[in-house]
Amino acid sequence: MIVGGGDFGKEVFLYVTDLRESQSTAIGGVLDDARTNLDWGPDSPQVLGTIDGYAIQPNDRFLIAIGDPGVRRDVAARLAKRGGALGTIIHPTAYVAPTARLGAGCILAPFTFVGPQAALEPNTVLNVYASAGHDAVIGQHCVLSPYAVLNGRVVLEEGVFMGTHATVIVGKRVGKNAKIAAGAVVFRDVPPLHLAVGNPAKSRGLYRDSD
Repeated sequence: MIVGGGDFGKEVFLYVTDLRESQSTAIGGVLDDARTNLDWGPDSPQVLGTIDGYAIQPNDRFLIAIGDPGVRRDVAARLAKRGGALGTIIHPTAYVAPTARLGAGCILAPFTFVGPQAALEPNTVLNVYASAGHDAVIGQHCVLSPYAVLNGRVVLEEGVFMGTHATVIVGKRVGKNAKIAAGAVVFRDVPPLHLAVGNPAKSRGLYRDSD
């Protein structure tokens, strides 16, 4: 089940379609709180209802196709409260080292890379060509945009968003709910709830924690 009928949902639909030949994977439908139909082409899946209104079935696995870390976290909690289990999808062109660890709900888009002994916590997204180097740790609900790069031993805490072509150099830590702007290069640790911009990146307070 794809959760989210927006543009990212359209992409995730294609990733699942690419897996059909090698795995016994089928798309049951899409859940969306606003849309009742999709314009994804002639093979568009059906919108089956809202996230809270859908009757969860025992074999359902949910892919949260939403690019905002905070919304991903909230949707995952709503599903878990009703017994919903997250699914994990790894596109056939992705590379995942045998010693890497992926939590439930991860989405690895085409041409992503997860290095040896890297760890991705649940409900994390690596978009196209994003990479996590050796021993990197990515907290739950994080989102890496296309071409975002984590070098070795980087730590992202929960709910971090990285923009397109953002880079964190070796061994740095990015705090909970921080954001790394597109094209930024992080040479220093980024505190929680901060936005890092530029090369070298400078951080400033972003917003209050909603927890």
